[in-house]
Amino acid sequence: MVSSTASSVFAEYCFEADASFGQGGSLSKPIQFGKEVKITGLSYKNNQMPLGQLYSPEIETFAYGKSEGKCSAEYVLSNPWFFKSVLGTPPAPVNSGGLYAYTWSSTPTSSNYMKNIHSMALRLGFDIDDDYKRTALGVVCPSLSIKMALNETIKVTQELVWGSETVNQTMGTSQGVPLAGAIPYTFVHASVTSPLTGSTLATVQSIDLDIASNAELIYQMGQSDSVDAYRKILELTGKISLVLKSSAFLESVYSRATTGHDLVITISNGGSGLALRSIVMTLTGCSFSSHNTNGIEPGELLLEDVDFQCRHVTVVAKNQLAVIPT
Repeated sequence: MVSSTASSVFAEYCFEADASFGQGGSLSKPIQFGKEVKITGLSYKNNQMPLGQLYSPEIETFAYGKSEGKCSAEYVLSNPWFFKSVLGTPPAPVNSGGLYAYTWSSTPTSSNYMKNIHSMALRLGFDIDDDYKRTALGVVCPSLSIKMALNETIKVTQELVWGSETVNQTMGTSQGVPLAGAIPYTFVHASVTSPLTGSTLATVQSIDLDIASNAELIYQMGQSDSVDAYRKILELTGKISLVLKSSAFLESVYSRATTGHDLVITISNGGSGLALRSIVMTLTGCSFSSHNTNGIEPGELLLEDVDFQCRHVTVVAKNQLAVIPT
């Protein structure tokens, strides 16, 4: 008997080819989400509809609707490939002496793929008494969040939904390969540039960034599985928590205006040369919507939390991989 614990489960994914929604992609060469992966809220439903009948208190029969699956994948950030699920396929990377720079941009003129959603295939293997493997096709990511805090690893959470799934009684083995030289990113080599001044923000305690494609699945008459997906308005929101130093952020909320500088979030492994692994997120057109002051009590540190929303994002990730895993 095999104990049914998370040590008996693997989770990996791949991106489906352009214009090949629900076709599965290259699951023979899957990608690892990151470090310390947690899959929560895993569910699948057939939208069962119980039907009654006159002259009887019982349910007479059942009808069934569309197929719907979902889960949340939470993991420690160690590679940048998840950006493709919300920002589309980036142009070919720029090679600088063996270090490749991948650029994602939310501007449709820079990336035509931003107008569409890039689907994935997800595979979950269960090595238990009766082994089996679940494969979800046409998986889309309506939203993801990146959370950074002092003395913590940087965590990513992806919300994933799909409308087609199969099960195979042969479990197989995990084939996801980690990015060469990948390490779990932490706050130690992270920095945040103020959108108010353009300079590095001091005493930042935490920052959350939410990227929502608001993708939805498309169904059609004649079948229960989804056949495509579409994206809605891109939403870039978040919160910065820092030690209270001045009224600058409060006044920015008063002003009801867009900031004059970019909000830049830089994450790296602290390496240099070919050992560098970095992700730089530049958010432009930022506006602060609310301000909260905490710690107004004896012996506490004064902190301010400011909520923001931005109009555009550019992500540049550098590593030694010449092609994005498919």
